[in-house]
Amino acid sequence: MEKIFKKGFSLVELMVVMGIISLLALVALPSYRNFILRAEFIETKMAVGAVKVSFEVCAQMLGLANVRNCRHNSHGIPDIKNSGTGVVGVKLDSDIFTTESSEEVKEGDKVKIIATAPSDSKNANQTYTLTATLKTGGRVEWNKGECSKAELC
Repeated sequence: MEKIFKKGFSLVELMVVMGIISLLALVALPSYRNFILRAEFIETKMAVGAVKVSFEVCAQMLGLANVRNCRHNSHGIPDIKNSGTGVVGVKLDSDIFTTESSEEVKEGDKVKIIATAPSDSKNANQTYTLTATLKTGGRVEWNKGECSKAELC
């Protein structure tokens, strides 16, 4: 009598493998989606770089007393950019730019750089805010930055 060897997998084995793959996909897909959103938002976070460096240089050159002159489109600081299709919006914002010039800028005043994601991205209208604290001698201390959605940072 000859022995017949079966080749292949049984239906039960295939169903177990399919169940394991389904569970892995169920767990991995939300993480993958967040990863894609964070990766796309990096462009928005990087857009603050030019304004950040320019503002630091201006603040160190002019000092704390004259830091209100470190505005968009002066002292090497780029002009305001509004977000649009394929364009990250970037804005330098602070009360020191809007208050009367007779009021002195003091240590501890805050300056923000706000970057807004392009309108055609999956992160449209989401923002990244980098906040600086002004110190004596024109020093600028930046925080880690905040995102409008915590999962983007």
